[in-house]
Amino acid sequence: MVSRQVPRVLVVDAHTTSALAVVRSLGSRGLAVSVAGEEGRCNLAAYSRYARRSILCAQAERQPLVFADQLARELESGYDLLIPTSDTTVTLLRHDRERFERLVRIALPSNDSLDAALDKQVTATVAAEHGVSIPRTVSYATLRELEGAAPGLSYPCVVKPRFSRQWNGAGPLTRGTVRYASSPAALIDIYRTASQEPGSLLVQEFVPGTGTGVFVLADRGRPLAVFVHRRLREADPTGGRASLAESIAPDDRVVAPALRLISALGWHGVAMAEFKDPGNERPPVLMEINGRFWGSLPLAIAAGLDFPAMLVDLLLERPLVAPPAYQVGVRCRHLRGDLSYLAAALKGRPAAWKGDFPSRFAALAAIAPWPGRWRPYNFRLADPLPAVREAMDFVSRETQSVATRRKRTRGTEVPHLP
Repeated sequence: MVSRQVPRVLVVDAHTTSALAVVRSLGSRGLAVSVAGEEGRCNLAAYSRYARRSILCAQAERQPLVFADQLARELESGYDLLIPTSDTTVTLLRHDRERFERLVRIALPSNDSLDAALDKQVTATVAAEHGVSIPRTVSYATLRELEGAAPGLSYPCVVKPRFSRQWNGAGPLTRGTVRYASSPAALIDIYRTASQEPGSLLVQEFVPGTGTGVFVLADRGRPLAVFVHRRLREADPTGGRASLAESIAPDDRVVAPALRLISALGWHGVAMAEFKDPGNERPPVLMEINGRFWGSLPLAIAAGLDFPAMLVDLLLERPLVAPPAYQVGVRCRHLRGDLSYLAAALKGRPAAWKGDFPSRFAALAAIAPWPGRWRPYNFRLADPLPAVREAMDFVSRETQSVATRRKRTRGTEVPHLP
């Protein structure tokens, strides 16, 4: 680790929206910001005018050991802070933390705090111990045990991995997938076809409600800044990252349980507690804790809370200014996420999904470019290239996908015999 008048920061996961927001925030304040991207990805942050240097690494999920070595070599040139912005790199850095902390300060909480967020079963346990509502959650050690219990469960239910990413320290990382079961037969089929062992999966009750996020910057469990948003639209209508989100007032009904968790974990740095809010004064239900910057970070910055700048001041022990009250009612939209939302609506409701789902007409009307109703996640007039590159990448990938589907269709057509 080094010390200099102008801090030198390396932001990892250049393909993420949150990485781009971090680079813009810190670079516009004069910090020396570099980015690490991955081969085969659209590394948005690398195209920002605020990125002084960019490096290209192997894909962290597919070649984690190669990625780690390349990242370590870059850090040897001297950095003050390393900021990961994806579950993949958080998992890798957690696994090899001692190695990297010899080179740089990492923007992550302690391992104990982080482990409680990465393991959703532990998250649920800690939440229940501190009076935070959680979905009914069960796990099964074997397929036979699940088969015996399946008829007695409530449906629909959700099957999710205990860890969004798993790594054994050698091969590629395993990515978890959330799936929905509408019947005992469907649930058993999910377990039979899952890439994870039964003990690595959780079955949770389906919880309706509005997706609500509480963003926190904390100093060893003490909150320094709090921001709340609600999801107005999600890239996947069955659940996922927000494509349209809005800042809302910090209602204690939602904020208090989030802060109890942050305090209990002694959290140091940034985190997002994600809830489903059923409304009608009922308690919000915790879905998970993200121990990194979140995808809707541009919304918090647009509303007046610059979490990246505050995080750097906290971790580099610089003077911290009390944050201002943020603006309520600000909306931010991720165009690429909205296009994914539209594509899902055009395909129609998945068979196992019993919640709300948009019609094709409603989806088209929802994503129409109504001027003045929202701000873009990634487009900035003063820094336009990342959004342009993102649009080009989306068109390219969709064109390739359509061509591949047509090729497969032609290959399966039965020839007409006279």
